[in-house]
Amino acid sequence: MTHARSPLRMMVDLLSTCARHVTQIAAGLVTVALVVRMLGPESLGAWTVLGTTGFLLGLSDLGLGVVVQRTAARPDDDATRRILRLTVLVVTVVCPCLGVGAYAFLLQLPSATEALRADIARAALPVLAAGWVGSLASPFRSFLLMRGAFTALAWARALSAAIQVGLTVALLSSSRSLFAPAMGVLVSAAAELLLLAVASRRVDPRVDFRPGWPADRAQVRDAFREGAGALAMNIGVAAAVRADVFILTTSASLSMVGAYQVASRAVEQILAGGKLMSGWLLHRLGNPEHRAEALRLGTAVMGALVSSGVIALAFDGTALLEAWVGGLAHERVIVLAVGLLGVAAIIAATEEAASVTLTVSGATPWDVANPVMLGHALNVAVSVLGVGYAGVWAVAGGTVCGNALIAVMVWRKLGALLQWPFREVLRTLAPAGAAVLVSLAAGWSLAPLAARGPLMSALICSLVTLLGTSMALLLWWRGRASPALSAASARGYGA
Repeated sequence: MTHARSPLRMMVDLLSTCARHVTQIAAGLVTVALVVRMLGPESLGAWTVLGTTGFLLGLSDLGLGVVVQRTAARPDDDATRRILRLTVLVVTVVCPCLGVGAYAFLLQLPSATEALRADIARAALPVLAAGWVGSLASPFRSFLLMRGAFTALAWARALSAAIQVGLTVALLSSSRSLFAPAMGVLVSAAAELLLLAVASRRVDPRVDFRPGWPADRAQVRDAFREGAGALAMNIGVAAAVRADVFILTTSASLSMVGAYQVASRAVEQILAGGKLMSGWLLHRLGNPEHRAEALRLGTAVMGALVSSGVIALAFDGTALLEAWVGGLAHERVIVLAVGLLGVAAIIAATEEAASVTLTVSGATPWDVANPVMLGHALNVAVSVLGVGYAGVWAVAGGTVCGNALIAVMVWRKLGALLQWPFREVLRTLAPAGAAVLVSLAAGWSLAPLAARGPLMSALICSLVTLLGTSMALLLWWRGRASPALSAASARGYGA
């Protein structure tokens, strides 16, 4: 059950959420840099396939993670505890089954050498185990998020990230193998699960970590019915966002897959940084009294941060990418993928707050699941049909097409939910559009300075992002103040 929070407490929550995402991003970026510099581009491509497979094991909760969020937003604590136990039971049973099939698939990489296949087979076991542990942690993360335990989540993520990087460096220094980052991921996932369990018990001393099947059949039926919509949406996201890697392996070398992953990871981290606003505003987006205001703020900030960030990366970030992955940053695949995936990320950011609002406030999770499934089905279709002819153009371009369809459908549904006319939707999107224009102008004009080195590149990218976001916040603030000023003028005229 959510409670009113003071402005100071909300600021602490926002900073904690930022810290949690920054540490996660940093751990992923450092791991990629270590793999490409110490093991090579082909091993980076193999690590990309491994990481994607471990991520897909998160589907083993069958969508019940969203049910945990929806239940925790209500005042029934006993129901929340029962759903948590049910989710743990489902993950415990389903995840190992998915892992067995995933392990067999990982051994089928035609472009890998025999030595690399042997390395993949060894590293796959800890990666799949980490996927299982991470899936067990997911419902408790959802529970803590809805209860506003942002500081506990930040500390858990920070410690696990430090463990991941430290163990990866230590193992790579003694053994040049993918087994090193795989073990880093596994141990860090186990540490985070332990910390989340402790934090959950502090928030609710009666939380039970044992798997369990609720006695109320109606509750189980309703949980799986709600979870089905979330599962369908998660499958659509996984198929579109993560299937790029598997689709590319059918017609490209692992070194090209690794280069594509560099671009994808860079854009993805910018998008993830913008999406932290949805986590911070989650409890307000689910509250009818604050929903519209939180939606406008979330769309303005999220859209501005992501659009300004990816535009800065495309125009001014080459030197920064070179400092991260070396000469691989100059591959044409990366330049092309950053541009196309950046457009897709901008579209996704402008509808993220709307999707979250529908997820926690709509009549059913299918309000979001249907647009997501259709959009990502279009993404996969374009990628599969075009990869043999256009390569990266088709795979990244499919993401743009799919995200555009999702955005149109989500905003139509949300407009109906909030009873907004089309001009109100445009008003909500206007700050993000202004951020795009400002960052395009600033990024293009400052590009020569950004080419002087990684430090200058980082400073220019930060400046472009700041300029774009500031413009968006200025427009949001003016739009928020206008109704109040109009009301005050009307009162003065009436007097």
